[in-house]
Amino acid sequence: MKSSKRDFQMKSQYVKAIIKEKRSFMNIIKGYISAVTRFVIATGVLLFCTTFIYSAAIDCSTPKGIVTKQISTSKYEKFDSLIEEFSFLIQDFKMNHQSEENTLNIKVRFCYEIGISDGNYPDFRAILNDIQELLNNYPNEMDYWEIVNKKLTLMVLRKYPVLSSVTSEIQVSPSRLTPYIRSSITTRYQSKNIKTGGKKSP
Repeated sequence: MKSSKRDFQMKSQYVKAIIKEKRSFMNIIKGYISAVTRFVIATGVLLFCTTFIYSAAIDCSTPKGIVTKQISTSKYEKFDSLIEEFSFLIQDFKMNHQSEENTLNIKVRFCYEIGISDGNYPDFRAILNDIQELLNNYPNEMDYWEIVNKKLTLMVLRKYPVLSSVTSEIQVSPSRLTPYIRSSITTRYQSKNIKTGGKKSP
């Protein structure tokens, strides 16, 4: 009787030891899986951050206005895209127009053709004098200021083909007949720089 009781206790202890070993083994497996999972997550985060930082570095290292072109060797060539502008202001210009003397402030801004050579830049004073001459001898006294401005920009582009575009703002001060400040803004491009369906701009 005592022998069977001891046998039962020994078997019971043996079973408990096996269960304890299984639990210990399962804990080891769970720890391993947890470690592998953390490693995979950390690797993914590191790869994402590396890719983001690299792409940001490329964006910052490539200045605006630089065009990159991929060639067969997977290298890049950089081409400068330079846009040059110039502007001047004619202040308090007197013009007899629309049955009275008007005071004008005329702001002119223009862009040069891309690749203009150093010797082809026009003297802005020549453009200024041409504008003043046009306005001093303007033929149609009752034209709206918008029409005056259209003819002004047309004259500038026709006479100076090295300009790709010109913007003119004519501001008219209050007068006796029209006691308001008003302005006309016109931008005109060389016909070769715009698509007009085969028609030239007026």
